[in-house]
Amino acid sequence: MNTPLWVAAVLNVVRNISIGSLMMPLLTWGTSNVNPQKVADASSLLTSFRTIAGSIGSAVFVGIMTAVSAGSAAAYGDNALMHGMNISFLCMAAGSFLLLLISILGTRDSAANREK
Repeated sequence: MNTPLWVAAVLNVVRNISIGSLMMPLLTWGTSNVNPQKVADASSLLTSFRTIAGSIGSAVFVGIMTAVSAGSAAAYGDNALMHGMNISFLCMAAGSFLLLLISILGTRDSAANREK
């Protein structure tokens, strides 16, 4: 609550630039093995999956936030909701780190197999 507004704004800008920089390479990577006549269908399908996954992710993290804040209301009082948000963001960071590891380790094996 004591964080200046400009810090939150800068972090949000960095986050949005990062997400925007990932979308096109991920779409290209996801459709790279698709028949050229079906690239439009694959692009639509990936966009639908991304939207569905975002909705499911939002529901899961709001559920985590609500469960943690309800469970910690006695210990944190008025700050229980903030504690729930912090735990939810910690879970998001852990999931992002896991996906980063999968992308790094998974793509190296694929690249090595293509060279053989």
